[in-house]
Amino acid sequence: MPMPPQELAETWKRCSSRLLLIARAIGEPAEDAVQEAFLRLARQSPPPDDPFAWLVTVTRNQLLQWRRSGIRRRRRERGSDQQSAWFEGESRLLESALDAQEVTEALKLLDADQRQVIVMRLWGELSFKQIAEVMACSQSTAHRTFQSGIQAMQRKFNPTADSVGGRDSK
Repeated sequence: MPMPPQELAETWKRCSSRLLLIARAIGEPAEDAVQEAFLRLARQSPPPDDPFAWLVTVTRNQLLQWRRSGIRRRRRERGSDQQSAWFEGESRLLESALDAQEVTEALKLLDADQRQVIVMRLWGELSFKQIAEVMACSQSTAHRTFQSGIQAMQRKFNPTADSVGGRDSK
C-alpha cells in the first residue's frame, strides 16, 4: 500500500530542503528531480523503510540519467555545453562565518563524488551507511571520500603560515 497522504506531506516538510541541497550538489534541474522523487515515493508500494535515503537515491539517479541523456542529446545536436549552477538560492540557509558564495565555488572545484558526499553528510545529514548505499560503495569508501573532500576544503579556507592574503589558494 502506498504512503498515506499525511505521511507523505510530513516527509516533504522534513526532507525536501535537505534533499534539494543534495540534488544541487549533483546537478540541475535539482528542483525537478526532487519533485520527481516525491512523486515516485507517493506511488511506491510498500513505502521504503528509510524514506529520506530512498529519496536521495532516486533523486541522484534521476539527475544522473538526465545528465547522460543531455550529453547524448548535445552530441547529436552538437550544441553548446550548458553550465550548471548548483547550490544557488540556498546560501541563506548557511549560517557560517564563511561566505556562502566562496564555499559554493570551492565545492564546485571538488571531485563530483567528494562534493556529493560532503553535501549528503553535512546538509543532508545522512549517515555514512546511507551515503554508501546511495553511492553504491562501501561505508569506508564513503568516509574516505568525505575526509579527502573536507581536507581539500580545509586547505582552501585555512591558509598555511607561508600563505599571505587570507583565503586565496595557491
